[in-house]
Amino acid sequence: MSDDVLHEFAHAASNDLGRLLQSAAISMNTAVLAQVAAEGHEKIRPSHLAVFAGLDVGGTHISVLAARAGISRQAMGVVVREVEGLGYVRTTPDATDRRATIVQLTDQGVAFCRQAIDISKQWNSEVERLLGGPASDQLREQLRTLSALFSQQSP
Repeated sequence: MSDDVLHEFAHAASNDLGRLLQSAAISMNTAVLAQVAAEGHEKIRPSHLAVFAGLDVGGTHISVLAARAGISRQAMGVVVREVEGLGYVRTTPDATDRRATIVQLTDQGVAFCRQAIDISKQWNSEVERLLGGPASDQLREQLRTLSALFSQQSP
């Protein structure tokens, strides 16, 4: 009986839009990170991307990074310490709240971001070449629509 439901679940998952979108995103991020690693940033892992993606100009509290990534403050603290240990970010106590920590890019972090942006643009251009410009624009708009739809849903 459990075998039947697991086969059914696997079949449903193979056509699930969320899983397909996740798989495409993971594949693209893996390709970008592989190229970035070849440029000298081989210690950056996919889990580290949440730190870079969540940073604001001037720095960001760890709690805000955690909320944006959908993980606990403690888990984000571990990731931030890893990225800081690699030299990509620095942390400082917030002058207005000594319990809070602000995370900012270092020069090495800026260099990583610039290389990641350039490589990501190359991969986006490859997708546009494969799908065509109009189809790529339509895909972007559809993905934005899905993101907005699901962000409005209550848990």
